[in-house]
Amino acid sequence: MIGLGSMSGYLERLRETKTRRANRQKEFKGGNNYSNVKEKKATYNFPKMSIYTFSEFKKKLKEESQQEQKKRITLWIFTIIIPLTIGLAIFLLY
Repeated sequence: MIGLGSMSGYLERLRETKTRRANRQKEFKGGNNYSNVKEKKATYNFPKMSIYTFSEFKKKLKEESQQEQKKRITLWIFTIIIPLTIGLAIFLLY
């Protein structure tokens, strides 16, 4: 369908778009200079640890993760076994 809309409506939309763009550009002109972001270095403040302390820390983390994994496994087992046993009991009773 060619010819829908009018030329004056089209020109009005173009003007609105132009003013909207100009207003958006005004918002971002002040103080937003991101051109030197790559030049800045991030500073991290990691605590210094001795080798012994670090190995103890790693052991502690490993033990905690193993305990968490055991908890997750037992939770999954119980969420699978308990409904199955209840379903089996109901099935055998009827």
